[in-house]
Amino acid sequence: LVGAEAIALGAVGTKAWAKVYFQPAAADALPIQVQAGQFAFYFRYAGPDGKFGAIHPEKIDEGNSNFFGLDPENDIPARDDITSGELVIPVNKEIHLMMHAKDVGHSFYVRELRIQQDFVPGLDLSLHFTATKVGKYEIVCTQLCGLGHYNMRGYLNVMSQDDFDKWLKSQSS
Repeated sequence: LVGAEAIALGAVGTKAWAKVYFQPAAADALPIQVQAGQFAFYFRYAGPDGKFGAIHPEKIDEGNSNFFGLDPENDIPARDDITSGELVIPVNKEIHLMMHAKDVGHSFYVRELRIQQDFVPGLDLSLHFTATKVGKYEIVCTQLCGLGHYNMRGYLNVMSQDDFDKWLKSQSS
């Protein structure tokens, strides 16, 4: 009997896991780029033009808040990109995170939403999910990423669509 339960649970679990990791995000999902670096998460939203500017690693300058190495002088799509130290999303909307690490291995973990994805330097990884409850949740790194690992956390702020639209507009002005 235990074997049958294990097989049934495995089949259901495998199907759920495959839906999250093998099925692409919906075409209307909100794309957000996530960069993990010792010891912070940064998030980037496409501006009103709906396009992300190119990332130029040589232009990354945390002192000037250019966490993604944008070149707005020479790259038109980068001019209206929005960067934030907090992940802000609308409730009940599929989110497509495009994730990369700039230095060492990291992890994106939100306990309440039961989502976790490792970052691997040199790999662009993807995660999609839908938050169904308004609230503020902690994002933590679960990979030992250096001496400041204990302090690598961020916040996910899930809000109504109207509040999200207002937030996005306030960030682009």
